[in-house]
Amino acid sequence: MDALRRIAKASSEGVMWRAYVAARTLAEMAARAVVEAGLPRPERCEDLPRVLAGGILDPADSAKLAEVLKTAKALHKTQDPAVAKKIADDAVELVERLARAARRRYPAVETREGVRYALKAAGVKAAYSIGPGELAVRADRPLGLEEKLRLAAELSAELGIPPDRLIVGDLAEPGTLERTIREGKLIYADDLDDEIDWLSERYMEYICC
Repeated sequence: MDALRRIAKASSEGVMWRAYVAARTLAEMAARAVVEAGLPRPERCEDLPRVLAGGILDPADSAKLAEVLKTAKALHKTQDPAVAKKIADDAVELVERLARAARRRYPAVETREGVRYALKAAGVKAAYSIGPGELAVRADRPLGLEEKLRLAAELSAELGIPPDRLIVGDLAEPGTLERTIREGKLIYADDLDDEIDWLSERYMEYICC
C-alpha cells in the first residue's frame, strides 16, 4: 500500500519525521474516506473522526483518530520521541483499518437526460448543486459569461427553475471551487470514478491538517 510505504520511507529520517508523515497520511486517508463514502464533508480536520464514527470506523478507532490528529499538531512543541512513536504506531494501525474499511460507495448519481445532454454539449465533466438555484460546473476549459448564461437557460426548464433564478458558476473560479469542495452535491459526472478521485484530491488539499 502506497500510504504504508510512504510512512516506512519516512522512518529513515527519524522518529519525529515518521510521526509527522504518519499523522498527515492518516488525515489524508480519513478525508478521502469521507468523500468516497458520500458523507458530509466537515470544514475542520478535527471533525473527521466524528463524521467517520459508526460508519467507516468504530467508536474506539474514531477516538484514536481524534487523539492522533490532536497530539500530532502539538508535537513540534513537545518534541517527545515517546509521544512521536505512539503517534506513528497508532497512525499506521488506523491507516490499515481505513484501507480495509473504506470502500467507494458514493451514492449513485441520477441525472435527467436533458440535463445530461446540455452539460455534455457544453463540455462539462461534472456538475454540483451548491445551493438553491446554484450550480457549479467543471468543464474542459473555463466557461465565459455568455456560455454560463446560455447553459443556465438550457438547464432551467429541465430543473424547473426560472432562468433568472439559476446561477451557473465555474469551478475554475476560486470562490466557487471552495464552496463546492465544502458543500457541493454531485448531480452529474461524465465519469463518476474519475470525479470522486478529483473531489477527494481537492478535499484533502482543502482540509489537511
